[in-house]
Amino acid sequence: MKRIFYASGSVVTGDRTADAVVRYAQALAQREASDMIDIPIFAAGGTAARAQLLIGPASQLMVVSEVPRHQEFDDEETLGRIDQRMEALLRPKAQPVDKADIGLESDLPQEQFAAFDPVPRVGS
Repeated sequence: MKRIFYASGSVVTGDRTADAVVRYAQALAQREASDMIDIPIFAAGGTAARAQLLIGPASQLMVVSEVPRHQEFDDEETLGRIDQRMEALLRPKAQPVDKADIGLESDLPQEQFAAFDPVPRVGS
């Protein structure tokens, strides 16, 4: 069980959840991005609840181990979502782009660029 200190407050959550939050916050900071995440926590009195954290480059998080007062819990679905978001952030998938969409089509005749073309064109 770990306590995440965030802004002027703190929340208690499972070890794996706290570790995932810190790793994701670091990845977001490296990309100068931010994201809102929803995590399971122990509320006052030990009841299960959820917390939303906005994390990113300006986030100043601190995580410390807590003396377990409740049974350790980590929500596998939440951990999976955080992992997917981190994977998408760190390893973005290339998307095909149509040259016309980004203005790479030229009105100039292509023959004048044939000398620079690394692949000879048939009929040139």
